[in-house]
Amino acid sequence: MKIGGHCVLYGPEIASNTEAVLNRLKTAGAEGCEIGQRFFGVEKRDELCAALAAQNIELAGMHCNGLKLIDLVNAPEKAEEALLSVAKLLATMPNKNIIATGGVDLEHHKEDPIANGAPDSELHDPEQVVLAAKRLNEMALRIKEEYGVQVHYHNHSWEFADNGLIWFALADNAPAVKFALDTGWAAVSGFDPVDLLEKYPDRFSYVHLRDYTKTENAGQKSFDEAHAGYVDLGTGDMNYPRLMKALHKVLGSDDWAIVEYEIGNFDQQSYTKAISYLRGVRDML
Repeated sequence: MKIGGHCVLYGPEIASNTEAVLNRLKTAGAEGCEIGQRFFGVEKRDELCAALAAQNIELAGMHCNGLKLIDLVNAPEKAEEALLSVAKLLATMPNKNIIATGGVDLEHHKEDPIANGAPDSELHDPEQVVLAAKRLNEMALRIKEEYGVQVHYHNHSWEFADNGLIWFALADNAPAVKFALDTGWAAVSGFDPVDLLEKYPDRFSYVHLRDYTKTENAGQKSFDEAHAGYVDLGTGDMNYPRLMKALHKVLGSDDWAIVEYEIGNFDQQSYTKAISYLRGVRDML
């Protein structure tokens, strides 16, 4: 597996000072980076390619921020348009990985317990969720056929509400979709990432790595509280030797493990320490 870092830590600077941000990740030991549509957009392909080449670092994947789960139920054309905007950028890239977050409206629900899941009632209805999964599967098939780009679904906490209703609906009804498993959000939601990797080994070629501290009644924390609770990788309760052993079995040599740190929680040294630690564990494996 290859090890990279997520540019979300640097916020809008990835667009205004692209080469300098990529240099920081390269200096930290990252082999690749994930860049978000939210901060960088999808219009500057040439500038991005030049910066990647100058720093000799790969674009592991592009994070799509326009996909909404509720659109898969009520307005599928909007969902597909969001995916296509990123697929067109990635079509000529070496790593053709869309990392698609199924967004929900948290604006008025950030204080709700994460166990409550998505605020939309349709996303707690098994029939509607299966419909959404099947529609996403059809979109992923079309995008793979036309652009050669793989759609990876990136979870947060709401996919694991209702005993994992959304996540397992995607696993069982959207075989063309792979998972960019966010290990941290799975764990704080009560689902062991290693169990998921072992149950669906063919569905992973890209993961996001976080670490956390186990707490009582974690599902009663709000999204913001859970988000603020992540810790430096390798210092929490994730059991990284066990997780990396599972990833070693599932991920191929060209697949990606991406450390995800975000503004407000971590800094550049966090990436340097995390990537050094992961490369050490990987080399031992």
